[in-house]
Amino acid sequence: MSKDSEHTYVAGQRWLSETELEQGLGLLTQVEGRMLTVLFPATEELRHYAIQQAPLARYRLLPDDRGQHADGWFFRVTEVETKAGVLHYHGVREDTDEKVTLPETQLAAQVATQHPLTRILAGKTDRLDMYRLRQQAQQHLQHWQQSSVAGLLGARAQLLPHQLYIAHTVADRFQPRVLLADEVGLGKTIEAGLILQRRLLSGRSQRVVVIVPDSLCHQWLVELKRRFALAFSLFDEERCEQTLHEYDNVFSAEQLVVVPQSLLQSATWQAQLAAADFDLLIVDEAHRIAPQTSHFAQLQQLCGAIPAVLLLTATPEQAGLEGHFARLQLLDPDRFHSFDDFVAEQESYQQLSPLAEVLARVGADKLLDRVLDHYGTGRLMFRNSRAHVGGFPERQCQPAPLETDNDEFTSKANWLHNLLRQHKPEKFILICRSALTVQELYDYLRVQHGVHAAVFHEGMSLLERDRAAEFFASPEDGCPVLLCSEIGSEGRNFQFAHHLVLFDLPEHPDLLEQRIGRLDRLGQNQDVQIHVPYVADSRDAYLFQWYQQMQAFAAPNAVGAMLYNEFSEQLQPYLSGDYHDELGFEELLEATAERAGQLREQIRQGRDRLQELNAYRPHQAQAILDAITSDERPQQLRDFMHNFWARFGLDYDELNADSGWLRPTEHMRVQLPGLPDEGLTVTFSRDYALANEQVEFLSWDHPQVQHALELLSTDSFGSTCVALIQNRALPAGSWFVELTFSSQLTAPAHLVAQEFYPQQAIRVLLDSQGRDLTSRVQANAFDKQLQFIDKKQSRALLQQLRQTIQQHIQSAWQPAETQQQALIAQAAERLEQRMAAAQQRLQQLQQRNPAVRQSEVDALNSRQQQLTAALRQPMLQLDSVRIVVNSPA
Repeated sequence: MSKDSEHTYVAGQRWLSETELEQGLGLLTQVEGRMLTVLFPATEELRHYAIQQAPLARYRLLPDDRGQHADGWFFRVTEVETKAGVLHYHGVREDTDEKVTLPETQLAAQVATQHPLTRILAGKTDRLDMYRLRQQAQQHLQHWQQSSVAGLLGARAQLLPHQLYIAHTVADRFQPRVLLADEVGLGKTIEAGLILQRRLLSGRSQRVVVIVPDSLCHQWLVELKRRFALAFSLFDEERCEQTLHEYDNVFSAEQLVVVPQSLLQSATWQAQLAAADFDLLIVDEAHRIAPQTSHFAQLQQLCGAIPAVLLLTATPEQAGLEGHFARLQLLDPDRFHSFDDFVAEQESYQQLSPLAEVLARVGADKLLDRVLDHYGTGRLMFRNSRAHVGGFPERQCQPAPLETDNDEFTSKANWLHNLLRQHKPEKFILICRSALTVQELYDYLRVQHGVHAAVFHEGMSLLERDRAAEFFASPEDGCPVLLCSEIGSEGRNFQFAHHLVLFDLPEHPDLLEQRIGRLDRLGQNQDVQIHVPYVADSRDAYLFQWYQQMQAFAAPNAVGAMLYNEFSEQLQPYLSGDYHDELGFEELLEATAERAGQLREQIRQGRDRLQELNAYRPHQAQAILDAITSDERPQQLRDFMHNFWARFGLDYDELNADSGWLRPTEHMRVQLPGLPDEGLTVTFSRDYALANEQVEFLSWDHPQVQHALELLSTDSFGSTCVALIQNRALPAGSWFVELTFSSQLTAPAHLVAQEFYPQQAIRVLLDSQGRDLTSRVQANAFDKQLQFIDKKQSRALLQQLRQTIQQHIQSAWQPAETQQQALIAQAAERLEQRMAAAQQRLQQLQQRNPAVRQSEVDALNSRQQQLTAALRQPMLQLDSVRIVVNSPA
């Protein structure tokens, strides 16, 4: 269609450069003798070519094609006329519907250079294996988009049913506002990460801020990157000051942000946080921000400004029921407006618990749903217990009463030295109240006994704490004991050790539970040994006895906060040494034990049991787990990524059956996110990744995999191809054109349209006569017969077939649109069925439970309306073209 043997070169014609397609549409300005001059207006480049060797392809629009005028407006071609060698297009202008006629000289210079048709006209083709890789990527992308567990596949974490149930339940809600309050050690951080990753990958959330205690900032950054491959940025005071010079609102500089709690003290940063248009807020250790403080008021402002909120705390009632109520108010101030009503409501749930217990035991899920629907905080609060989840080791308390002629500190320090000697080479975590005690103990052990310990306290920088934790954890050259202040009882996980020394005892039972929870948590595979040294008649001696009465060392203590609220005033004289009657302490112990039994029975019969049943539904959790197991497809992922790396210039050296070293080369076609120059070790095995934390875990959710899928679905790689078929049953020289059309919905990301209509690949196969063979020739069977052809041959074939190919491509739109209509009809039916069920469920729930916000019901209706409208106008695009020529041997 484009060489001088086929055409007369005439000034005013439009041509594409086969070798410089990025130049856009060229204008032939001069024909003189055997030379051509072509101007490329898009780049203002002038090229001179010999007519016999000019690498040019004639650009021609056909009827029904869409063209663009140099002034920017678009038109639809109705007729093409040739005058003195120059094409004149008759058509209809899209924005005004007026009829227009224009010569090809007036076409816009910018053409879709990556469009398959443009590439075909210019003779640009890819290898057969690249074309196949593109088709595979589209199939994998469609599979992932319509997976019910997309976003839950890639966590470097054990697949624990209770975590998956919470994550799946919360992540899919419209603007979820919940309190994640599992007992210490059950993985609230992982639950929050799973929710976060699913919302980000599905499009439900785009801008996220995580507020954490200052001491845990670095750990959160590391955990989000290591477990979920999410790259967050830390915005502390220094970063905010630096960014203020570049942005009016410093938090607009990044999409994913971690902020220390202390930053809330600044009115400037607080105001910018509230105005930064974040759509998801995560607050760790929410119990540390006490009500009736300026911090709490600032958090209240943020919770009001950000639509989706996750509050994390293992001790929701540490500040009493009033504090718990105040945190629920952060989530839904309209629902929780009266503390007295809240208390009465909580007490009323005792009537529901026995029935719910029976329904759970017999597996009557639908009836259990109806009972739990009445539970007021059920949609706002998720709290699992070890007893409900199961599978945890025992706790064994090892009291160490000490007789002393010396001071209490020296007696405990000498006892500790003997304990370490008796248990070589095991590791011990020691937690005490203050950094001063940590430093004194470190000095004493080093000077008096030559024991080198690691220290961990609030006076150290984040980097120093991380180094201390790594030094202690090292099996080769680490130390036997890590000395922590109270800061070590929050956020850090040391389940690789099973000895805990409580050098002193905290006054509040929830603080004691947090200390023990550093070891007694998911991943602990041995019984936890809790060593408690105390001197007779000391503060710790009285606390130890009091804690024993509430069984605080034996198991997680759900009643500790309530007991402290009732008995702390009576306990104080014994802690300060200001008591006058030892008999009174015995009465206090008896009263504590009796009240602990009563409270546990109330919890067993009342709201806490309802919380457990609501927070973990085994049958539904198992269905999520089964879906993950089905959709992980590690072997298919491994094959796809190995092919991708090979095609795009990366080296992969297998290190063992489960891992390999991936590294860039100078032949790389594109840059991959998160791939350092020195390379990295990767694995497709979750178990291997859990056992080898330095290895990158690749899943369908991972940024590198997502980048590969997107690249092969949106860029031009593999979009054009010429291949040979050797079939004696077909005439020699007969040929076919196989087209793949991409069909997708144009809708806002938060509507998650892909759940109902993932990006579709629509195939159309035409023979050289333009006959539709799609239904008669299956794709896989056809593809298996094809062979590679070199670029020189493919270009020569395209030069012969260009004009006919362009006409065939034009005629293929009709069968593609017919296929699309069928897919759209199926999607519309799915949308109607699922939305009707969801609306009915939510409306029934709203009638029984005022915690269901009207905004959720409205959002569901709005989503259905917008998706229904989007289904009426799907976007159909030509994605790839493969020309197949028969050449029997």
